[in-house]
Amino acid sequence: MKRTLTTILFCALAVPAFADDADTYPHCSYTPADAIGPMFETNTAADCEAACKENAGEGCTAWSYLTPSAMFPDKPGKCRMIISVFSEEESDRSRCGKI
Repeated sequence: MKRTLTTILFCALAVPAFADDADTYPHCSYTPADAIGPMFETNTAADCEAACKENAGEGCTAWSYLTPSAMFPDKPGKCRMIISVFSEEESDRSRCGKI
C-alpha cells in the first residue's frame, strides 16, 4: 500500500513539471548531422531553445531536448544544439524545434 501511494504521489508531482514544455513544444527528436558540442544539461526545453538562439552565430539552427527520466524528475534534461538535422522522428520524451 505504501508503495502504491508513493507511486501516485510521484506521478502527481512529476506531471506539472512537463506541462509547460508539452503545451509549447512538439514531441519530436532530431538526429544531428552536425552539432555544436556534446549534449548538456538544462531544466526546460525553453532553456535549450534559448541556448540555441544565443549560439546562432556558431551555426545553431535547431535544438533537441530530452526530458529527465520519470524516475528522477528533479534532475535536469539534456539539450543538444544542432547545426544541421539528419533526421526527425516523433518522441514521447523529447521536444525539439528550429530557429
